[in-house]
Amino acid sequence: MKKWIELFFNKRNANHVLTESEKEVKHLPYIFVIGFNKTGTTSLHHFFEGNGFPSIHWDDNRLATTMVENCLHDRRILEGYDQKYRVFSDMIVQKFRIRFEANSLFRILDTDYPGSYFIYNNRKIEDWIASRWQKPCRKYNCTNVELEMRILNTKDTQDVIDTWKKEKLDFEKEVRRYFSSNPKFLELDITAPDVPQQISKLLGRALDLSQWRHYRTNQNGKPICDPPQDVAEG
Repeated sequence: MKKWIELFFNKRNANHVLTESEKEVKHLPYIFVIGFNKTGTTSLHHFFEGNGFPSIHWDDNRLATTMVENCLHDRRILEGYDQKYRVFSDMIVQKFRIRFEANSLFRILDTDYPGSYFIYNNRKIEDWIASRWQKPCRKYNCTNVELEMRILNTKDTQDVIDTWKKEKLDFEKEVRRYFSSNPKFLELDITAPDVPQQISKLLGRALDLSQWRHYRTNQNGKPICDPPQDVAEG
């Protein structure tokens, strides 16, 4: 089935004339960073960029939106991005009425781009929730948790915590089962001291390890409320 799909899309794109920049990246593999936001996606994005991998991160909601629209129109899921970029991360769309995690479409990514690498970037769940909690949503002049409460139509912050926890744990269960025997899958603790070494080993190529550093995207935000103590303290 995967072979048939690959042949179908290759035939469909046969008339596409590659630009010079597209020719330069054609030899590079596709790498899908499928961890949730606030799990080092920005750090990984810059690491790959620093190592010569054209990378796209979130793209102001457009990445996830395009993925869904392509699926609804029976196009390859990353059509519009897949000629120019090779690394994809932070696949989330978050609006005033909806939040959708497009990393949940990892099966379609694997079907449309067979042989690609998948990295599930992860961190301790309490730390992840605390980081998400503090994320500012400047467009709507509120915090991430306040926007999520609006989406869930609740005034109870515990509903937000429970929702995030369940989504993450359910996703992990699915991902680990699906990729259990795939040598091109890596579950990565983003706080580990050897993150760049693990990625280099996965890809089987030498990388510039000095390009790895932590980007703290919450530091300029001023959260309106603090996370519960049991979450903040882990």
